[in-house]
Amino acid sequence: MSFSGGLRLTDLNDYITPGQECIKPVEVKKTGQSNGSQIKIGQSGDYYEVSKDGEETKLEAARITLNDCLACSGCVTSAEAVLITMQSHHELISVLEENRKLRSQGQGDQAKHVVVTVAPQSRASLAHKYNIPTLSVAKRMTAVLKAMGVDNVFDSAFTRDLTLVESAREFVDRYKRSKGNIGDGLSLPVLASWCPGWVCYAEKTHTEVLPWMSTTRSAQQMMGTVVKDYLAKKLSITPDRIYHVAIMMCYDKKLEASRDDFYNDIYKTRDIDCVVTTGEFDRMLSESSTSLLDAPESALDPLFKVDAANGQLYSSAGSSAGGGLEYVMSYAARALFGIDVSADHIAAVGRDEAQHPLIRVKAVRNQSDHREFALLDPETQQPRLQFAAVYGFRHLQNLVRKLKSGRSVYHYVEVAACPSACSNGGGQIQPNDPSPAAKKQWVAETEHIYTATSAYQLPEHNPALKDLIYDWFGPEGLDSELAKQALHTQFHGIVAKVNPLGVSW
Repeated sequence: MSFSGGLRLTDLNDYITPGQECIKPVEVKKTGQSNGSQIKIGQSGDYYEVSKDGEETKLEAARITLNDCLACSGCVTSAEAVLITMQSHHELISVLEENRKLRSQGQGDQAKHVVVTVAPQSRASLAHKYNIPTLSVAKRMTAVLKAMGVDNVFDSAFTRDLTLVESAREFVDRYKRSKGNIGDGLSLPVLASWCPGWVCYAEKTHTEVLPWMSTTRSAQQMMGTVVKDYLAKKLSITPDRIYHVAIMMCYDKKLEASRDDFYNDIYKTRDIDCVVTTGEFDRMLSESSTSLLDAPESALDPLFKVDAANGQLYSSAGSSAGGGLEYVMSYAARALFGIDVSADHIAAVGRDEAQHPLIRVKAVRNQSDHREFALLDPETQQPRLQFAAVYGFRHLQNLVRKLKSGRSVYHYVEVAACPSACSNGGGQIQPNDPSPAAKKQWVAETEHIYTATSAYQLPEHNPALKDLIYDWFGPEGLDSELAKQALHTQFHGIVAKVNPLGVSW
């Protein structure tokens, strides 16, 4: 693969293979335990596994391709690999079995309150495999999980509304602070940070772009703080009494959940204790001889976005990357320029299903994974806002090159490490036919299920979200200091010993 501007990449085919040398990862001080062993970090930054009797074994670098983990720089340490393997459906089963044991012994007050959060991309993947509506998938998953002993089943689309609202507020604030100037090094552009593959890649190889990353938490981690803070207070229990599992579309979400930024030092617990991929959940059903097709439909818990009247789940306008581009552009158009254009109309223009006199969409080099969106001035027809959707590492490399050279014209970029966004996550259910053509068609069909089988609801039209915000943060709502602390995160640049991708600028 050749690029202009002297860019050279080794073994690049959207999934970057291991580079020449592993690099030191983000320090994870609290890693939990596995089979009585513990991971610790030495003074030199090396990782050690400490057995029950105190014996220390230095962990060597492990190399995992993006096909397995989307580890972005092409390699992770053994400690990160341990964090990945520690999180599986077997961990969930173990916790549920321990709960049953405690209750049978009359110690139910010691049992964990188990919460499972399900991503809409995962529901779309399961709906595709079993050919049932996504709402039915949600109800059957709820029934199956509760029969296993899970206490609550929530929908990450609910907290995605919170992520969308806060992301839009953050963008407008940064736009005003920079007066719309792109590349000032502090405010613009805003780069979406919901994809942990992209975040890990930027932290390990392109730290220059970190100041532009949106600090708003992803939907997964937003639900993490809702469950471990808001719900824990509602239940009058400490956060460590809750075991929180997320069923997600990619393995990278396991690494995101393991970040030290999402660890509670006081209660020694993570916001998300375990991430199970869509495929792992499906295997869990097979291993327990449970069929989703034969499962009954259960009533949905609160924190679900459902259109009961029409028998559909609510979703956000846009692709399976989350709808950040469409909602942030719509919000910013109103807040900054008084232009009223809906997020679902922007999404329809992006899919060539509609037209709008003030929205222009162009596929860069005719690539569906790199599209530019412009909000035009009603009088001059000149761009007032320029957004982009960039999916897959091929296009990510071009984006980073433009950012670092100061030639990017985008105010906001929605980023996903996987081509075709999150419907193509590495943890999704795969087709029986492994050919590229079959895989491409399978992903397109899953994306269609995700976008076409749900009704659209704006976050501000979600009354349950409004109630949660003011009940949680008080009369100041999202402007409170508590909200600013709970809904945002930070990023950490990592210095590599050598360039693991063989990139030459």
